[in-house]
Amino acid sequence: MKEGRVDRRVKYTKMVLRESLLELMKDKPISKITSAELCRSADINRNTFYTHYSSPEDLLSNIEEELYGEIKDAIEHSLKFDSIPSLILEICQSIQKNVALCRILFSEYGDTLFLRRIMDIARDKSIREWKKALAVDDPAQMECLYTYFANGCVAVIQSWVQDGARESPQKIASFIDKVSNRGLRGFF
Repeated sequence: MKEGRVDRRVKYTKMVLRESLLELMKDKPISKITSAELCRSADINRNTFYTHYSSPEDLLSNIEEELYGEIKDAIEHSLKFDSIPSLILEICQSIQKNVALCRILFSEYGDTLFLRRIMDIARDKSIREWKKALAVDDPAQMECLYTYFANGCVAVIQSWVQDGARESPQKIASFIDKVSNRGLRGFF
């Protein structure tokens, strides 16, 4: 019974630290947030903080890894269906479920490489599919194509999240698919 209480207290402590860090990151980058400031904001003793994390960056890394794992699981489920459009839809749906967190992570104070890391989960699958569809076997050209595709997706998704994710994940995924597969011809 006592062990259950400890688990709840640990969960509560981690939740409060997470929320406090994300709140602080709305106004400043992680590099400017100190452990002392984070502990004051969370009303948590510094020793308690250091029991769980070594620094605010360590806490942010834990938050990102948790979200990355969730999105990666959804993407890997989608990869079974062998479809890049369904993969993009899975990414958008996972991001929308975590939109408040993603708004901070994708902001100027967040981790600029995090969304790119998510997109790279699908890199090999995308390149294989394009090689078949385009009958191109030039690895440099495929890398260039993927870079173009991934950076475009990242920009669209970042803009969508920063604008409040008002459009549905289906609409954003459909837009990315149209632009990616048909370019401007997809709109005429």
